[in-house]
Amino acid sequence: MASDFLQYLKKKKLRLGIIAGIFLFYHLLFNSITGQILVDKIASSVLAGKFEANVRSFSPFYGIKFTDVKLYPTTDWGQKPVMTAKELGISYNLPLIIFGRLKISKISIHGLELDLQQRGNLWNISSAFPPSKKEEISTEKTEPLTEIRTYIPVSAFLELDLKDINVHVNSENGSKSYSAGLDGLELGFLLDTNRFTRIPFDLKILDLIDEFQVKLNPENQIKLRFQDSSGGLDHPFKCTLVWERAEGSKAGFHSKLDLGSEKIPIRIANRVSAPFGFSLKYDIDVSPEKKELLLRNLEWKVGEDTWLEGSGKISDFAADSGNVNLAIQKSRIRLAPLSDFLHSLGFDSFSMSGEASLAPILAEGGWNNLRVLGEVRGNSLDFRVGKKRHSIPVFNLDWDVRIDPQSEKDPGPKIPLPWMRSFSFKNLKVIYNEILLEGNLNYSQAEGPNLNLKLDNFGLGDYLTGYSGKISAELSAFGKDFSQLDAGLKLKAKGFRFPLGRGNSGNIYLEGGLKAIFHFPKKAWGLEEILVSNLNLQAFSPEGNSAAKLNTGGRIALGEPFVLDLKKAGLDLDLEHLVPLLPLSLRETLIPVRNQVGKKIGLDGDFYYSLGGHGQNIQGSLGVDLPEMNLRDGKLSIDLKMIGSPSSKIKIDKLELSAFSQKLHLGLGGELTKASKNGPSPSLGEFIPNLKGELKLLSPKESGLIKGLFFQGDAGIKFNWYGSLVQGNLISKNSNILVQSGVCPGYDCKLYRIDGWNADVPFSHDLSVKETKNLIEGNKRKFVMNYGRTPAANFTIRQIIGNHPSLKGTPFEYSRPRADSPGLSANLEYSENYLRMDYLKVYTLDGEIWGKDMIVNVGSGDPEKMEYTVSLRVKDIDLKQLLPAKTQPKIDDGKVKADLNLWGRNLGDPVPNLNLFFSIYQIGNDFGKSAINIFAPSNILTDFIYGSYAVDKIELELSKGLVYAVILFKRSILGTIIQLENNQVSQQRMPLANFLKRAQNEIETFNQ
Repeated sequence: MASDFLQYLKKKKLRLGIIAGIFLFYHLLFNSITGQILVDKIASSVLAGKFEANVRSFSPFYGIKFTDVKLYPTTDWGQKPVMTAKELGISYNLPLIIFGRLKISKISIHGLELDLQQRGNLWNISSAFPPSKKEEISTEKTEPLTEIRTYIPVSAFLELDLKDINVHVNSENGSKSYSAGLDGLELGFLLDTNRFTRIPFDLKILDLIDEFQVKLNPENQIKLRFQDSSGGLDHPFKCTLVWERAEGSKAGFHSKLDLGSEKIPIRIANRVSAPFGFSLKYDIDVSPEKKELLLRNLEWKVGEDTWLEGSGKISDFAADSGNVNLAIQKSRIRLAPLSDFLHSLGFDSFSMSGEASLAPILAEGGWNNLRVLGEVRGNSLDFRVGKKRHSIPVFNLDWDVRIDPQSEKDPGPKIPLPWMRSFSFKNLKVIYNEILLEGNLNYSQAEGPNLNLKLDNFGLGDYLTGYSGKISAELSAFGKDFSQLDAGLKLKAKGFRFPLGRGNSGNIYLEGGLKAIFHFPKKAWGLEEILVSNLNLQAFSPEGNSAAKLNTGGRIALGEPFVLDLKKAGLDLDLEHLVPLLPLSLRETLIPVRNQVGKKIGLDGDFYYSLGGHGQNIQGSLGVDLPEMNLRDGKLSIDLKMIGSPSSKIKIDKLELSAFSQKLHLGLGGELTKASKNGPSPSLGEFIPNLKGELKLLSPKESGLIKGLFFQGDAGIKFNWYGSLVQGNLISKNSNILVQSGVCPGYDCKLYRIDGWNADVPFSHDLSVKETKNLIEGNKRKFVMNYGRTPAANFTIRQIIGNHPSLKGTPFEYSRPRADSPGLSANLEYSENYLRMDYLKVYTLDGEIWGKDMIVNVGSGDPEKMEYTVSLRVKDIDLKQLLPAKTQPKIDDGKVKADLNLWGRNLGDPVPNLNLFFSIYQIGNDFGKSAINIFAPSNILTDFIYGSYAVDKIELELSKGLVYAVILFKRSILGTIIQLENNQVSQQRMPLANFLKRAQNEIETFNQ
């Protein structure tokens, strides 16, 4: 037995000896001496700067500890260390990994001094480390990680202990140089986790925490320092944050914050700011065992004022009901001290004054019915930024909100905020820069929303450059829920003015209103339809006269497709009162309109527009009412489709215009196709037209059209427009036209009547012609000979009657029929962009006027490039019929025979560019003497000399505004004694104005 026992002891001693040997060998191999050697060798090979430290303990399994740590930069930064530390260590327990425990017992840094220096973009601490190698960035796209898997259950423990941390920064960058410092920073951190196999990268990571503790400067203050060329700061601050486990609680915690300082001395430009400070505090205890959160000492102070102060309690917070009782009891916000502080810092362009309060605020109730109510008050608030001032003498608002934070209902169109049971904003009154806003807003899930707001004295010019006026408005909205809101708006504006171009409008008084229903049928806040029952806007002159009035209603659909459908839209304009209110550019546009159509304009009708993925559709009808032109029933109807997006084709199904009890009718239909790059050029914007239309006047009886215009018959234009070519016919069947102005019948009546107008004139115009070629050469010797055989006329007028050209109040027949022939007939044709009229015959003054080769070259349509030519023969017209009846018997012979040629270019300024040759080869003595008086000065001698001759022929030529004339005389008995050179008198280069004046004076001698 004894020998067995001895053998057992020998075996045990051997095992203990082996363990003791391993232990002794470990400590001989891993101790402070070997650690010192290892650290020195690694530091010298890794760091570019010098590193000094005393290794107090070293163990691969349990950690390492240093004292008197120093890190030096390279020698070009000097001999001062960039970092020093009294103690630096990390302790861990590596053997616990066997049991699934990752434990870093403590990371401790005590007495750390960081002295950072910057020169340009270089830092001294960077020089202590070798430059890093640039690694190529992989361009392969990888999905971002959402978690890390450990595969085996583990837990972690970490403790961080930082004490007496000081950081100093000195930057040398010329004018941007600065220095900064942070002294006395202390931080304690502890983290202990539950066991886990996954580490998520989202908020679920909080579920892994078993214990968490933070202590930031729990007792001591920190000191902040900053200095640059503009100013500086050197002052201690309280910066305490504690988050720790509550005493006697496994899951509860206590949190405390104390941040700020009093009388902070900020120095700017060698000037110390006014005393000022701030602080933010709270103290919170959370106890899961008691299901209680206790808030104490919530305080936010700015200067000497407590901006917010409150406390409260939440009981049974883990239960479904809960109980909340939180309150902000005190609030005083004075802005003047804050403004003085900013002024002392040099912010002179910004100032504030006045006082406000956000208290009381009370939150009470359970989680399923939490009520939060409070008040906001502002008194004599005034803000100035530069030259802009914001004055708020009054700001009042009472609010009361009831919420259900636990609501799990989905938002819908009727209840877009399910967690909101009700809210009430009442007694709202805000005065801002003399603008008044007041009203109430209420909502409950049972009764729906109800809004009433009033805005008064809103100065438009303060917010829109160039505009002015004071606006008042009242807005109301209500509904059973948010899926349908009935809204109403009333608007008034006094002294409203708006700019246009370089001018401004006059002072306008506006009144308007809107009644509409807003639909949100499918989703919360998803507005899909607006039904406008009435929209009206009326403009008045300063004297109170109505100048313009707009009324409409309809529907706006905001879905797919977008639809705008206006019904019974009406616009009434009184140009007499509207034109003086408008800017100069608009006045210049509307004054001719007023002179042409009268003072009153009325427009009314319906309009429909839709925009979808396949195109657009426009439909509508517009009525026109012009009382002073007797146009009371004008109507334009349209139905067109714009296909594609962008539009590649416009299909006009209907475009009709009618007026004067359907006597006037315009119809148009067809397509407009967008031009392709390789196809023909467009002739209407970007499109190629293929249109067919007709403009027609039809009245079996003589009826009034516009004021002073009467019509009877059947007349119109039929046309086709394909590509750049417009073709058609001008047609009239026995039509009569009467135009009159002034007071008829009466002395001042002006009346012209065309009877028996018949026409069938073809026309063809090419819009692709861009240049007007010169087709006409003037020839003053080109005369109209006898027609001989003539084709049938396609343009005839039986007779034309009107006012006498020189005798006021006297009728005159400009043309009248002879036997079975009309008073005017001609053959007209318009093709290749020029108008040609041949075989003109006019029966007038008991004689005839013949015309041939009459051409107007339209070309590209530019009036300055158009040209024309006319050849006429006058045969046996009696000029006596142009004179008063009492003067006609005094004239021996009024018959005249003559040839007339005229031609020219530039219809934009026709008179200076007119060329005319007028040859009279038969004229009576009396009119011949009048011709002599026009061209030759009258005196006793010349009257005697010219009176001895009889006029044989007169040739008159007009060129470049100058008149040239030659009068040929017949021989007489006295003429054998008194002889004229070549039997003629000539006048050279008489200005046209002088000629017309002399002619007018001579005509007046006959009318006396």
